[in-house]
Amino acid sequence: MVADFATRSGTAIVSTAPLPLPRRSILRRSILRRAAATAAFGAGAWWHCAPAAEAPTAAVDELAVAILGCGIRGPAHAAELAGRHGCRVAWVCDPDRRRAEKMADDVALLQSSRPRVASDLRTPLDDASLDIVTVATPNHWHALAAILAMEAGKDVYVEKPVCHSIEEGQRLAATARRLQRICQGGTQARSLPCLAEARALVAAGGIGKPTLARMLYTSHRQPIGGPGAFQPPREVNYDLFCGPAPLSPLTRPQFHYDWHWFWTTGDGDLGNNGIHFLDAARNLLALEGPGAATLSFGTRAGYADAAETPHTQVSVTLFPDVTLVTEIRNLKEAADIDGLAMGVQIHGSEGRLVWKSQSPAVAILDPAGAIVKTISGRGDHQKHHFANFVAAVKARDPHLLAARIEEGVQSTALCHLGNISYRLGDDQGFDDVAARLAERMPGEEPRHLLARLRQHLADNGCAPATGQIRCGPWVETSAGKATSAEALAADSGPVVVDPGAQALERLDYRRPFLLPPP
Repeated sequence: MVADFATRSGTAIVSTAPLPLPRRSILRRSILRRAAATAAFGAGAWWHCAPAAEAPTAAVDELAVAILGCGIRGPAHAAELAGRHGCRVAWVCDPDRRRAEKMADDVALLQSSRPRVASDLRTPLDDASLDIVTVATPNHWHALAAILAMEAGKDVYVEKPVCHSIEEGQRLAATARRLQRICQGGTQARSLPCLAEARALVAAGGIGKPTLARMLYTSHRQPIGGPGAFQPPREVNYDLFCGPAPLSPLTRPQFHYDWHWFWTTGDGDLGNNGIHFLDAARNLLALEGPGAATLSFGTRAGYADAAETPHTQVSVTLFPDVTLVTEIRNLKEAADIDGLAMGVQIHGSEGRLVWKSQSPAVAILDPAGAIVKTISGRGDHQKHHFANFVAAVKARDPHLLAARIEEGVQSTALCHLGNISYRLGDDQGFDDVAARLAERMPGEEPRHLLARLRQHLADNGCAPATGQIRCGPWVETSAGKATSAEALAADSGPVVVDPGAQALERLDYRRPFLLPPP
């Protein structure tokens, strides 16, 4: 056993009894190779579950499901899988025992049995009868939980962002490929027929040559309070919650959800919700890889609280023919851009494509802004996304997936590149930011981006007193990876060039919550 990690700091104490050893009931041909790889890790043991069985080849009558995470997305997973699509939720798991018990009660109303409850995700992962694991944990657990589940012989549905670093995204995709597991990312818009039809229209030249994709996410996020000294709820095993992240003192008053705004556990709204629109834009434009370079700028001016991530952020990624721009706006007042508040715009030489968030339709506009075509289809993309995943599991065919994990890894990498640039940045005047943008982004778009951000801050009384915002450098990707999907999804080393950026594309895991050896 690696170590006892059932304690946490502070006055509210959970059990300090050692956690049970995982069963060693299922052997696999690769166990000797894996043991050698573990030894090569030196002093750091990896956090393991029971070894996996070979991928099944025969159909099963009922698929047993474990849902890891019982916050917002976990119940949504249960609503789609409990007693539906030939599935039964057999386990629910959360380090907050109260949330897990409540969700088990709710699931019992959706199917003929109440799922078992765990705080430690090793418990359901070690259940040999389990077929599927869905990961709805905080971001810093996503990839590690998914990898451990696949190593234990399960197929996986993992929420966005599918990884908390570029490196672990590479490992996630490589694990699915090596073990031949079915692994779907939680970017549900890929299950909208209108986007698939719009992608074909763009490829056929329906808006001319695409040059700019703008993704907008708008949500009023108020200050979260703090910083201060706070304790987790008594029902929470804080050590299990932190997992691979540092076991740091809490500085925020609200325990759940506000982990999104700290770099060790979250990715800001660029990774929280911007990922949906980045992925939709990549899908519409058939873009592969992380692009040639990314720059990000923004601020948290006007908010005095414990959070680390910006409330307003712009991220720019350069592809050979197209520039991707993501605008995150978390202040109350946010003006539409060309009539769009939240969604995706693709600008081409002969028109524009517009997809509004959650809509089952895409509008095609001419250069004057008049709608010339509407591509419509069914909605309910979440329902169809889960149905698609289960169908791929039953068929044992990852090519049936609407959102193969390689796609989720690539889109998430764009979010991480933006955050890496932002974190490497310093305070700059608006004119200096515009000049830095113009180094790689010609035309009027840099001026428009800065003017729009400046106005947005002024409209909400958040204009920085210093007249400066945080702006990062252009983060360059390694040669050959700007256009290669396979190179990014392969477990093949650093994606970025600068050593400072490389340090942020990987994580230092806390023992014993280490990634398994490849």
